[in-house]
Amino acid sequence: MECDTAPEMPQRARKRKCEAPHLAQSIAEALAAAAPQRASKPPATQYVSPQLQFLPPHDSCALSPAARRCASEQARAIVRAEDPLLEQLLQVRAITTRRQSHGAVALENHINMRFSEDYCTMVHHERAGSTARGAVMFCFMASNQMEPVVVVVVVHPELGRLVDLTEAQLLQLEVALDQFRKRFQLEGETYAYTGVDERLRGSLHSQHFHLKIRIPTEMYLQIFPAMRVLAPKRHVLEPWKRLWEPLAYKFERQPTAPWPSVRLLVRADISAQARGGA
Repeated sequence: MECDTAPEMPQRARKRKCEAPHLAQSIAEALAAAAPQRASKPPATQYVSPQLQFLPPHDSCALSPAARRCASEQARAIVRAEDPLLEQLLQVRAITTRRQSHGAVALENHINMRFSEDYCTMVHHERAGSTARGAVMFCFMASNQMEPVVVVVVVHPELGRLVDLTEAQLLQLEVALDQFRKRFQLEGETYAYTGVDERLRGSLHSQHFHLKIRIPTEMYLQIFPAMRVLAPKRHVLEPWKRLWEPLAYKFERQPTAPWPSVRLLVRADISAQARGGA
């Protein structure tokens, strides 16, 4: 007759089984003690102060390419912590100037801040959203292509310029447009919009979302700095338009439409994006 109870283990076998875990632990501890100790990683060098000044001795020494990149990133992080949307508009980098001092060349390291070229003609902006991650900025720039147009782009604190909008951002865009109209007392302005599919197909076209607002010629001549200097009055512009076809097209024949019609195109892109992400 078979018994369900296992036969009793010999005393010596039981003892070896009990000692096995302790033996394995002792071996592991011995190997760990014999292994060379890994040196702890030294703390990262801090090159830049919260005031965006180089800290001594890095303010007056030659910087390696790696140190320059590190200092630039530290400076960008400081700006980002203060205003992540502003950081998207700026170029922040470490630079070195050389000055003659008592017959010798003295190095001076600085943090240089300048607006990116895309935002140098910004005439208006609106912020929307209550949190840093969810906030966006609507930037209104006078076109630099000699056309009576203001271009609107949407900047995200982490993603930069957005390619397409959400339903909530479309509503925020409409509020921003209302504020722009009130500030410049616009009525009857028209718009142009390039759909996301066409933007992504065209290699020469900006892929980011952008909305063009056709503004009065007189307004463009006043808000775009170069035109304010070269053609402050419309009569100066007229001979150019008669002489050069591109100017005649942009000032007189560029296709635009009222906002309700263009809004339908933007809304269609949002709906298509939502279906594709479902």
